[in-house]
Amino acid sequence: MGQSAVNTGLLKGGLPYARLGNGAHRLVIFPGLADSAWDVSSRVWNLPSHYGGFADEFTVYIVSRKLNLPAGYTTRDMAADYAAAIEHDIGPATVMGISLGGYIAQYLAIDFPKCVQRLVIACAAYRVSDEGRRIPERWLALARENRWREFYYDMAKVTIEQYHQTFYQFVVPLMRRRMSIKTDFLVSLGACLTHDTSSLVGRIKSPTLVVGGTDDVFFPPALLRETARAIPDAELQFIDGGGHGAYELRKKEFEQVVTEFLHRHSLSVGQQPILTGM
Repeated sequence: MGQSAVNTGLLKGGLPYARLGNGAHRLVIFPGLADSAWDVSSRVWNLPSHYGGFADEFTVYIVSRKLNLPAGYTTRDMAADYAAAIEHDIGPATVMGISLGGYIAQYLAIDFPKCVQRLVIACAAYRVSDEGRRIPERWLALARENRWREFYYDMAKVTIEQYHQTFYQFVVPLMRRRMSIKTDFLVSLGACLTHDTSSLVGRIKSPTLVVGGTDDVFFPPALLRETARAIPDAELQFIDGGGHGAYELRKKEFEQVVTEFLHRHSLSVGQQPILTGM
């Protein structure tokens, strides 16, 4: 695939987006927690390498959360923001949520089913594991005590242990932009900890894929299985040996799993994306 041109702008509600590809169908991607550190408009240069594998078949929208999130904002609130933007600017689409984005995508499919033609919940489950939640709880405790030096040190340490290659992509930019992202990052972190759709995911009606790594401390196989079992007719796929960053560190394998699922649940060619000239 050749290098895709990337267009950026704002959707309804002030959600930053980047668009690449000209495929017949729309794929809307909700990114993970790192989006709280920098939105898609600030990392246009690496979007084709991250998401270009889908750009031949899809018009791909990577959509950030809005800035300046209110205290106590939840993943359900974020889903309502996304729904307004999709309904106004994009139209029904295949939705893939990654990590925190996977949480939000669950609520989108639950509360706004007309927005979601097919759903991919990537590296996420209906809640975080007991072991995994201790890490963000520790970060929140340090932040609330304004112990920022320890906060960033601990984040760097955990990120090196859990993500290895993504350290310089995530933690270093986060440390360089401390003041601009503190609030949104912490609100998003709190939203991760309070998310629990165990009693609601059974309402999801769209064809759904749950995919994650077998070595993910935050969303281990047992939680992924429980999530897939709770969603009617959901499919479950593992990236063997992959951690929480499997969608990135095992990108080719991840893309193949997602693409094969989408082919199994193919759509007829419908309305083209309505964002033009942006």
